[in-house]
Amino acid sequence: MKKLSFLLLSLLALTVFTACNKSDEPENKQIVNMVINSRAIDGEQVVFSQGSAKVELNYTDMLIKFTADYKDVDGVSHTITTPDMKMNRVATSSLYEFVSNSGSQMGSNVGESLAGYIDLTTGVMWYTLNTGSMQVITTTHLLYAYATTTMTNPDNGNHGSHEQSAYLFALDSKGETCIMSISNFMSNMNGAVDATEVQYKDLDLTLTPTATGYIVTADEVESNYKGYYTLTDVHFVLNNQCKVLNGSFKCNGLEYTVSGTLFPVN
Repeated sequence: MKKLSFLLLSLLALTVFTACNKSDEPENKQIVNMVINSRAIDGEQVVFSQGSAKVELNYTDMLIKFTADYKDVDGVSHTITTPDMKMNRVATSSLYEFVSNSGSQMGSNVGESLAGYIDLTTGVMWYTLNTGSMQVITTTHLLYAYATTTMTNPDNGNHGSHEQSAYLFALDSKGETCIMSISNFMSNMNGAVDATEVQYKDLDLTLTPTATGYIVTADEVESNYKGYYTLTDVHFVLNNQCKVLNGSFKCNGLEYTVSGTLFPVN
C-alpha cells in the first residue's frame, strides 16, 4: 500500500519501538510506546485525556498486552494493565482483534472488560474499556489509510474519485486541536499527485471531542507548503467511535469529499 509510506512514518515518529529476542532466535517480540487519546463517556458527558501506553506484542504466540492510562469523567487518573490477550486475525487483512478475559480486574475497578483492534500494517490501535460506570474509548493517533477522496469542479460538475490519499489526525494533549496530514495530495483533476505529504498545523484546526468521536473544523488552514494547498471550509467527522471518517474541504477551486474507515473492511 504505497499511499501509507509517508503518513505511516509520521505515525511511527510518534511512537518508540524496541524489540527483544532470545539468544540467536529471530526477533519475535516487540515493545511499542504509544501516545494514546481517550474519551471517558457517561451519557453525554465526555472527558478527553492524552496519555501513554506500553504495548508488548508477541508474534510467535500472537499475544498482546499493555499498560495504559486515562482519566475518568471526574478527571481522576487511572492506569490499567491487561493480561496477555490472544490476537485473532480478522479475515485476510492485517487487522487483529483482542479481548480481555471476562471478569479481569485490570485497574481499580472490579469487572472491567476490554476489547479492541490493532492494524499491524498501519500501527493503529483502538480499544474500548467498560468499567461498569462508564465507557472509555482509546485510540492511537488516527490514521485513515482506507479512504476514498472525491474531487468536484463546481463550475462544470466534472468529478472523479481516487483511493491514493490517506488522512492522519495527531491530536494535541488537551483535545482542543490537531495536526492533519494528507498523503498523495491531488490539487487538480488530472489524476497526478502534487505532493507526497501535505501537513496542516494545529494553529487553525479546531478539535471537538464528542460521545461518538471527534469533529475537526477550520475556516482556512495553511499548509507546510507556504502559498500552496491552502484549505477552506474544512469539516471532518470522525464518527462511530472514530472507526468511520467523513469530511469535506475546498482547495484550488475544487470541492473535496472524503469517506473512509480506520480499519480495512472485508
